[in-house]
Amino acid sequence: MLALASHSRLVWRLGGLVLALAAAQARAEEPAFMPDIAPLSDFPDPSHATRREGLFLPPGMPRLLMPGMTKRQAYALLGAPHFHEGLFGERRWDYILNFHTGSGTAYRICRLQLRWDRRMRLDRMAWSSEDCRAAVYPIIPERRDTAVPPLPVPAPAPDPAPLTLYFDFDKADLDQKAYQDLARFVAANSNRDAKLSIIGYTDGAGPDAYNDRLSLMRADMVAKSLVALGMRLSNLQISGAGERSPARPGEADVRDPLNRRVQVAFLNGG
Repeated sequence: MLALASHSRLVWRLGGLVLALAAAQARAEEPAFMPDIAPLSDFPDPSHATRREGLFLPPGMPRLLMPGMTKRQAYALLGAPHFHEGLFGERRWDYILNFHTGSGTAYRICRLQLRWDRRMRLDRMAWSSEDCRAAVYPIIPERRDTAVPPLPVPAPAPDPAPLTLYFDFDKADLDQKAYQDLARFVAANSNRDAKLSIIGYTDGAGPDAYNDRLSLMRADMVAKSLVALGMRLSNLQISGAGERSPARPGEADVRDPLNRRVQVAFLNGG
């Protein structure tokens, strides 16, 4: 079908959306975890790299890498690894990354190594030096606040209403209206640390296995768009329900536009 034929183009489009996140990550925040420092002997010979010149990135981009990410999510942020390391079954990816120092055209050459666990989820990260790690994870001085009396605890606000986005038949792309609706949804709910559930669905047309995959592609597209709008990737729960739980039940194999959707909802009270 058309969605499977255009899957590779979809991956590159998602990667472009992620690049827009650099502006939203401009402010320094204390990292939720701190990667390791490894000796240069743990990294492969740079003369064997596929990109010996390295890759220039804003420091906020590798900062988005978090334990538990999939290889596809890491690939969307950094691209392919630089040392002929495969996408399937490989337990280590190595990169050469360059960061401008802020002094003219001078830049720092850094090495980053990603380690994957048995489930091919990101398990460990290591930088080649303290300076490289500090370029991505700046140390925030501890702030000592003056003690103040505790404020009254307000009553919990009602959960924000979920958002439903609709898709064309056999498509996983967001049209202009859907993207605008998503942007308004994010703007109306200013808590960028909130956790979101993103569930994709399809109508009843097509095989079950294909619909499961298509529903996940739709949810993944919405998640990438949310990241580009400033939401944290680690706070997004992404899943695909295929043709199960239709919004409007009916006969099997029916192309119902109300069932081709993604629902975005806040968790834990937004």
